[in-house]
Amino acid sequence: MNTSEHISKQYDADLAALRSRVVEMGGVVEEQFRFAVDALSSGRSDLAEQVVANDRRVNEFEVEIDHDCAHLIAKRQPTASDLRMVLGVSKMVTDLERIGDKARKIARLSAAIRSSGVPDARWLEETHRVADLARGLLRDALNAFVRGELDEAIAVIRAAQGIGRLVNAISGELVRQITQNPSQVAVLLDMMAVTKAVDRVADHAANLAEHLIYIIKGTDVRHATLDQIERETLQR
Repeated sequence: MNTSEHISKQYDADLAALRSRVVEMGGVVEEQFRFAVDALSSGRSDLAEQVVANDRRVNEFEVEIDHDCAHLIAKRQPTASDLRMVLGVSKMVTDLERIGDKARKIARLSAAIRSSGVPDARWLEETHRVADLARGLLRDALNAFVRGELDEAIAVIRAAQGIGRLVNAISGELVRQITQNPSQVAVLLDMMAVTKAVDRVADHAANLAEHLIYIIKGTDVRHATLDQIERETLQR
């Protein structure tokens, strides 16, 4: 093997390793979110404590992958699609870390909500259902990244908007309860914070999909409408 061929193969290996680390971090973050929601639904304090303790691992992933991105740019000086991949990965890990933050927030709030008494069963059921949808979007966004599928990325963005509408309905009911039950304001606000945290997980999953579109097409769609995203990505 000549020198240039060796360098090329090592470069490809570096890029593949970077992608693998993102997927690995995504798996940890997804598990954190699942455990946090399960802690809320079941009242298991051990799950909540585990999420809080493991948040450090998520933060370490972010720092390490960002370091790998900077090292790869300095060492390999990637261009075109390879450079977009490195830059996109750096943005993706930020969103993954923020999902981890939301999981930690839900875990911490679950203890306060449970200590106030048995939470509203309907709210718990609806929140868990929306959280499952949000977690599915996170998984779909990561799968789209692995496969490099634009259609799947757009589907994630579209579905995230649907989750937003469900969250608005849940939040509206909580606001109604706050006005009718002033003595329960503290716990209702905690419940509202959990609902919003679940919504933000869906938003961050959509951000992952937007970063993937940038990686593949070189188009920044972060502030575009869904119709604009479809035109910019599928017709080019």
